[in-house]
Amino acid sequence: MPVELWFPVPFLVHDIEPEVRDAIRAKVHAYLETEGAKRDVTLAPSESVTTSYYRPQASILADAKLVELEDIIMQAANGFLATMQLPPRRLEVERAWINVFTPGSQEAMHSHDGSLISCSYYVEAPENCGNIAFPDPIGARRSYREFTQTAGDNFLTLREMTFEPKPGRIVMFESWVPHAVNCNKSDKNRISIAVNLRQAR
Repeated sequence: MPVELWFPVPFLVHDIEPEVRDAIRAKVHAYLETEGAKRDVTLAPSESVTTSYYRPQASILADAKLVELEDIIMQAANGFLATMQLPPRRLEVERAWINVFTPGSQEAMHSHDGSLISCSYYVEAPENCGNIAFPDPIGARRSYREFTQTAGDNFLTLREMTFEPKPGRIVMFESWVPHAVNCNKSDKNRISIAVNLRQAR
């Protein structure tokens, strides 16, 4: 008898071309040496990450002139919506910020409520620098898996899904999905760019 699947949580994982990846990396590192970055990229008040999130007037895409990255993200987002069988819509960047996870840094569970689509792009991602982790967003099912000891390692029974960051990788998801960043256990910085998209106004 066939089993049907309902209530899926879509993700897009895409690795960009190495030449573009390297060009973006160079621009980001050049930006981090500027006076603007030294002003805007600061330690978060309640987290161990250094970020420009708390400077809403700053946008890493504009400040580092990352036109190619914005284009790639927009194309990916349009494909993401098409895969969900949603009608086309014009998108725009709501927020874009940089995160620098020094060794030992991590980020607690959170979501990007109020936006449509969110993504992380990885500029630097040394080995063991901390995966992005997504628990099953259905809390009742997580509790059920624990109580009945039915958690497994396939997509039907996982209690949590993680994606390994790699330089040039985009991980995209709907903005309501809770996620966290695991501890950077490497001896180098993990640098990512977070982007929230909304329907154009």
